[in-house]
Amino acid sequence: MKWIKRLLALIAILLLLAVIVAVYLVATFDANDYKERIEAEVRDATGRELTLEGPIGLTFFPNLGLRLEEVRFGNAEGFGDDPFAELDVVDVSVAVMPLLRRELDVRHIEGDGVRLNLARDEDGRTNWDDLTERAEDARDEAVTGDNGEERTATESRLAMERIGIAGVTLTNTRVHWDDRMTGLQATLDPFRLEVGRFRPGVETPLEMEAVVNAEGGDLDEPVEFAMNLEGLMNLDLLSNRYSIRRLNANFGVEGAGLPRPIGVSLETDVALEIADETKMRFERVTVGVGDVRLTGFTELTGLGAGEELAVRSELRSNTFSVPDLMEDIGLEPPKTNDPDALKRVALDLSARGSLTSLELSPFLVTIDDTRLTGNARWDTSGERPLFDFDLSGNELNLDRYLPPEVEQARTEGGPSNGERDDDDDIAIELPVELLRGIDVRGEMALERLDALGMVMRNIQLEIRANEGDWRIDPLEAQAYEGQLTSRVRVDVREDTPRYELAADLADLDIGALLEDMQGDDARLMGIGDLELDIATRGNTVNALRSALNGSGSMQFSDGAVRGINVAQVIRRAEARLRGERLEEDEPNQTDFSDLTGTFDIRDGVVHNDDLVANSPLLRVRGEGSADLTDDTLDYLVNTTIVGTLEGQGGRSLEDLSGIRLPIRISGTFGDPSFRLDLEDILRERFEDDVRDRLGEEEDRLRDRLMQRLDGDRSDDAEGETEESGERDLRRELERGLRERLR
Repeated sequence: MKWIKRLLALIAILLLLAVIVAVYLVATFDANDYKERIEAEVRDATGRELTLEGPIGLTFFPNLGLRLEEVRFGNAEGFGDDPFAELDVVDVSVAVMPLLRRELDVRHIEGDGVRLNLARDEDGRTNWDDLTERAEDARDEAVTGDNGEERTATESRLAMERIGIAGVTLTNTRVHWDDRMTGLQATLDPFRLEVGRFRPGVETPLEMEAVVNAEGGDLDEPVEFAMNLEGLMNLDLLSNRYSIRRLNANFGVEGAGLPRPIGVSLETDVALEIADETKMRFERVTVGVGDVRLTGFTELTGLGAGEELAVRSELRSNTFSVPDLMEDIGLEPPKTNDPDALKRVALDLSARGSLTSLELSPFLVTIDDTRLTGNARWDTSGERPLFDFDLSGNELNLDRYLPPEVEQARTEGGPSNGERDDDDDIAIELPVELLRGIDVRGEMALERLDALGMVMRNIQLEIRANEGDWRIDPLEAQAYEGQLTSRVRVDVREDTPRYELAADLADLDIGALLEDMQGDDARLMGIGDLELDIATRGNTVNALRSALNGSGSMQFSDGAVRGINVAQVIRRAEARLRGERLEEDEPNQTDFSDLTGTFDIRDGVVHNDDLVANSPLLRVRGEGSADLTDDTLDYLVNTTIVGTLEGQGGRSLEDLSGIRLPIRISGTFGDPSFRLDLEDILRERFEDDVRDRLGEEEDRLRDRLMQRLDGDRSDDAEGETEESGERDLRRELERGLRERLR
């Protein structure tokens, strides 16, 4: 608003000069004969050159009028040869009769083709500083009495009240601003101003249209700003209070990297007070952008030179849709899992501070079903903006706002055939520049948080961000009947983002957690503890899998492993060995009373060599790996039977008790295969036992043979009997072996 104040002051100075010239010309009657003298008087009064190139027109009654054409007013020293001001036409008249009563009644003032060249040099000096000083001196003279003494407040008010202007019209006006301190170049063109009948302290209609084009300085790209406003203006010159009531303004912004022009509407009562401190207040504010409306009030103090700007504001919005707003300003709305996400947003803010440090306390933000309250601070005094906050809320469902691709990757997983197609890879596009360009320091408490399918309650977290290094440490919550303590890190300081997660979950229902995360039946069920410390990096989902490294441990009880029924695998192998078919109607899972293990992750491959699971029937030991990059398995489960296994309609397998039964698991996550070679195991298990039994049977049969030999001493009969006995011995041994194998 400073430039408007300065512009009005400069226009007032020019009008004052026109009035002075008019009075002088009336006294000398033939103004055209005195152009050189007029120019000399102006030069003596202002120190600048005035050039009157066009004719001078005068009227004497009933109005004392002056019409000037083609007028040039010189620039301040050190600001070049371009004129400070140029006028194609200016027409000013004063009523004669009020002058006799010492009243100044200016008739309608018209100006056409007004051009101003405003500038500031490298030292901060403007090319109107000298005129401002002279205008202040003239004002001081206006409020003093005839004897040179300062007028009383009543006398000054009476003097001001004697001034009246029927109206002001400015057309085809152009103002150029050259700021050599910052390199900013701005042009106000066109500019049109209509002011109704003016009297100090009395409201008068105001209309203004303007277009500003600016480039350079802090602007990365040129910008165009259009303005159209109307209202009731009140200029109280004595008390230095200026206001516009019922201000109705429309603004348009184009350029500056915006994809399309943006329109903003403003309705308010605005007052500017220049006293010990320059202050501006906006009452009954309504700001509109698209379908968004902000209402409230705003107060700015410290607007004068050398003063520190301060802001105080209370604003409340209607319920609006963020996607609709983004479309209105030419931005593409984000794609979210929930098509109705971000369509019910509302703000209720109380702000105070300065332009470099603004505090929001308290504030309420409503996003769909989420209500966040607390306080925050926005500080731009450092190298990067700092956002400091302390928030609490009812619930937040992050899954609603994630891209659909993330939800698809979470719930559908990868291909089940062990092969991944790079064309199906999902890119992870983070707002890297935003994450690097802002520092964050804050705390948050939520009653409920939904993220990646997981549900957590009573969340407490602290977040820190510095130059692109984002950390949530600690993050504590209640989750799945247990307690979660974790820390999260996202580092975008380099071209490839890095991710870290450390989590400690105690008394966790792992089955419920996995089902929520995967959107499908969990492979592991049970209650226990899980520790995880992992890190990865990448810009795609496949890259994150390939670069995953870390370690973890687990300890669960009273659960089950789905996807494999160890007892059923053993029964199936035993039935196949006997040439039978097993009826299978049991759940495809292995129950356990306790399960423990640790694992390491290296470049996307999970290694485990100490899995231990126990149940009343089985003792299980496992070792192997799972490759997350291609969803393949290579795992060995060594099972020992410690009880009696009975299949549906089958017989007990007591002979397998105590035998180590290795089950090889291979294939993919989606289609694993299980292999158990029971025949080789049994052959190895009973090889020594069978050999001993064969020896015993051989001795027994030989004894029987010798007894038969004692009854027959014939040499020929003896040979035949011995040969027959050996055949019988072999048949008995083979029959015994078959029985034993059964």
